[in-house]
Amino acid sequence: MSAEASVIIEPRFEAPWHDALNSRCYWYHSMQFPDGEAVQGSWQIDDFLQYIGSYNLQGKTVLDVGTASGFLAFNAEKHGAQVTGLDAASTVEFRHMPFASTLSYRDIKQSRAIWERENLIPIKNSWWYAWHKFNSKAKCVYAPIAELYEWPEQTFDVVMAGAIVEHLSDPVYSIGAWARLAKEAVLIPFTDVLPLDELVIHPITNLDDPNVFYVWWHLSRGLYIKIFDNLGFDVSFAEAYAIHNDDIAGSTLAKRPSIIATRRRNA
Repeated sequence: MSAEASVIIEPRFEAPWHDALNSRCYWYHSMQFPDGEAVQGSWQIDDFLQYIGSYNLQGKTVLDVGTASGFLAFNAEKHGAQVTGLDAASTVEFRHMPFASTLSYRDIKQSRAIWERENLIPIKNSWWYAWHKFNSKAKCVYAPIAELYEWPEQTFDVVMAGAIVEHLSDPVYSIGAWARLAKEAVLIPFTDVLPLDELVIHPITNLDDPNVFYVWWHLSRGLYIKIFDNLGFDVSFAEAYAIHNDDIAGSTLAKRPSIIATRRRNA
């Protein structure tokens, strides 16, 4: 093996942001802070443990993929985990469904700049704002998912990736990265699963609305089971609930499966 091939990249932790003001935040999750302040996000999770399939995180090292405003990260920490949040380093990593009329198709540089200014930086601000509010000890890494294949194997006990599969153009490759880092389990909370045993993947939408360009695929139950079987994991499914606050009709209760993949002892 060449010296170049044997190089392992260690996670590069972000220095804390000390100027993350609430006025600069986009809140993906609703939060209730210890000092009584509350913020409303796009999603509200009332029962964290139920949301993650009641998996025990006490004493575990946890990677929270697509950490967004950090609800899962900070609640995992409250439940006794040592947590690292992971989010995109830049909008170069974003992949959008191509429509001829969308800005991300016509002018990718301008599209990336807008998403950086209006989405990625404000959501990172929300994570750090919450981090200060909770007096958290969680760490944060900004890196592309592909880089996870270069991190040391089984770096974390548990890898969580809540409600992110639908935003990935190549979810199978991403699941492989998460499984590679997990000693014990991969949790994919609150993700639509096609109730089919066949190995299939379907578009989430009818692909006829260019305004909905930020979602990609639903994977079948059989495909999830097969992917994880190939990686040495057994899979179970649980029901998860969250309130969507951005629905046109007002706040609505949504139900989706949570996937609990546990590494086989001989894997």
